[in-house]
Amino acid sequence: MEPVDTSIQSIIAHTFEDESLLQLALTHSSCDLPTGDNQRLEFLGDAVLDLVIAEALFNQFPEANEGALDRCRAGIVNGQSLAQVAAARGLGAHLKVSEAHRQHHPEPSRAMLEDTVEALIGAVYLDGGMEAARRTIHTLFGEQLDACELTEGSQNPKGQLQEWSQKALDGAVPVYSALDAEGPDHDRRYVAAVQLEGRELGRGSGRSKKAAEVAAAAEALRNLP
Repeated sequence: MEPVDTSIQSIIAHTFEDESLLQLALTHSSCDLPTGDNQRLEFLGDAVLDLVIAEALFNQFPEANEGALDRCRAGIVNGQSLAQVAAARGLGAHLKVSEAHRQHHPEPSRAMLEDTVEALIGAVYLDGGMEAARRTIHTLFGEQLDACELTEGSQNPKGQLQEWSQKALDGAVPVYSALDAEGPDHDRRYVAAVQLEGRELGRGSGRSKKAAEVAAAAEALRNLP
């Protein structure tokens, strides 16, 4: 097996003791190597990812019921979310595929990106145990966890926007960003923007960062088609 570019280790926040696991996680089935491919690791990583995300949400939202937790978990671990994580971090560039496959498909498909993320998580789990896997998952999915809003009613605009995006955009999660604050120190107003799939949908301001995000979500809801 060819040496793997170990620079990916900084992206996933794990340095492998057994680099053959990293190599295997980045080997697509088209390579048809006697050493195997990443499909078994993908199976394992899928289960580890589900557990760690469920654990994080369970701790993050102690009063949420099972249904609310499950909806948020599904929004984070669905295929589109995994592919977005892989694409944002350039994981596809490290994936090894056969030359014949590359000629017909120069860029990795969404399914290949999904499998790569899960295979890497499975490899990290085998190499470093659950704590290492937890660290990798929080590194890769921390933004989605931070953006998750669980609400029982429809009064919270952030919750409404997330529910809409998960249904209408195949699980996409709103991403909030803080902009420059406005006004004097004694009357500071924070400004936030919200994006979906890289497109800004709304901005809002408030006396706290949380209030600004709620206002941005409300503006985004008004701008929805």
